[in-house]
Amino acid sequence: MNATELRNSQGAQTFSRFVLIKKFWKILLIQSVVAISVSGIMLNMLGISNIIWPGENFHSFELGIIVSLKMLMVACMGIVFGYFTDRMSRKTLFSIVLFIMGIGKFLNGYVPLFDSNFAFILFIIWYALLGIGQGGIDPLILSYSNDSCESEIRSRFFGINEVFRQFFLLVGMILSAWLIQTGNWRIYFWSTGLTLIITSIFIFFTLDEPKRGIMRHELKWILSKNINYKYKLNKSTIKSTIFSKTNIIAFIEGIFTWVLFSIAVYLIYPYIQSPPYNVSPVVSSLLMIIFGVPGSIIGAITFAKLSDKLAEKNPNNRIYLIVSSLVILFCVIILLFIIPLPPLNIEEANNISNLLMYPIFIIFGILLFVLRAVLGVYNINQSPLLQIINLPEAQGTISAWNQFLEKFGYGLGPLISGYLLTLTNQNYVQTALFSLFLGFPSILLWLLAIKWLHSDIKRINEIMEIRAKELKNEKMENKTN
Repeated sequence: MNATELRNSQGAQTFSRFVLIKKFWKILLIQSVVAISVSGIMLNMLGISNIIWPGENFHSFELGIIVSLKMLMVACMGIVFGYFTDRMSRKTLFSIVLFIMGIGKFLNGYVPLFDSNFAFILFIIWYALLGIGQGGIDPLILSYSNDSCESEIRSRFFGINEVFRQFFLLVGMILSAWLIQTGNWRIYFWSTGLTLIITSIFIFFTLDEPKRGIMRHELKWILSKNINYKYKLNKSTIKSTIFSKTNIIAFIEGIFTWVLFSIAVYLIYPYIQSPPYNVSPVVSSLLMIIFGVPGSIIGAITFAKLSDKLAEKNPNNRIYLIVSSLVILFCVIILLFIIPLPPLNIEEANNISNLLMYPIFIIFGILLFVLRAVLGVYNINQSPLLQIINLPEAQGTISAWNQFLEKFGYGLGPLISGYLLTLTNQNYVQTALFSLFLGFPSILLWLLAIKWLHSDIKRINEIMEIRAKELKNEKMENKTN
């Protein structure tokens, strides 16, 4: 069987979503457990503020510090784990980062509350530890999928991954909102911490390690013949591939895009939970279940298959989909904060059926549906785009640096919005409008990337063809000896 036949055979076997789920269920388990564990803080900022400073007004700036430091740890430690991802067993690293996250969450459940300042410091420390472990998740998933998922169906893999991530983010929101609102916040931290630790042990003993480079079309046939891919990054490949124009644009764009994403997520929950709307965290999560879950699932499934088909015709189509999603996102963010929600007392706002009696809340829910749907379009197209313009030995590194700048932007968002909320006396509309100016350059940068995308893809393909010949010659020499 030649390389083309092998590719077509294996591609056919992994075409259905059911087969993809069956094949990657352990990776999806990791993504789901992580999603449940990291989803609580944005929805429950008012609740966590009240845990640390009981009876006081929302400490938006201090909560912004907790979120931002945690995200900056994700960004910085992603570089460390990205380096090791390209050199070590992904199975071992998955186990390590999950264990670190689990320890951070579990110990957070023991924070004493006799002094607010001391409790605040401990929340910062344990969330920072959570961020240290979380920093390795995305580089590991990108690297693992690059060596275990056929390139023709990458968007479908990332689409399924996005469905699980979005769904279990919302499960985590409901769990955390209910436990924090009922005063059982310690149980939330203990249970999610233990789940992460148990998953860490399970993955260490059960996850299979794919052969690096095996999914490259040029290498698939030769690497299936007991030949290992032993290439490492060097000065030449770093200069010609890591610092390609498309990579650099993706790096810079990530800062602007994720500042926008984080401000939108950071603002929306305090906005509807604060007076005069008074929507409780539990009801907020129910709105997400009714509108957000279908949006994320339908968006990821629909656009995943479409993205793969369009990318087969022209890789530029991935960029057009990303740009379209950002434009729609801008419009949705503005509408979420300018539509006239009715003022409600606490009793009225804590009844989901009562909220849905107002047509304006239906419109708000539809906007949440669109928001969740288009967020998935960005994720399921950016990752496959990065994979095709980088070498197999650079997947963890490129993901880590991209994550560093994205999380840097994501970490800046809560600080910026927290400061602006304080400066504008909790004016959410003005803060949301300002965020659009921060996100607008990302559209221009992605459109600029079209100019160099094909040449960067061609460069990687040429390197892979040379290496395929080298590995074939090595095999022939070994046979002769």
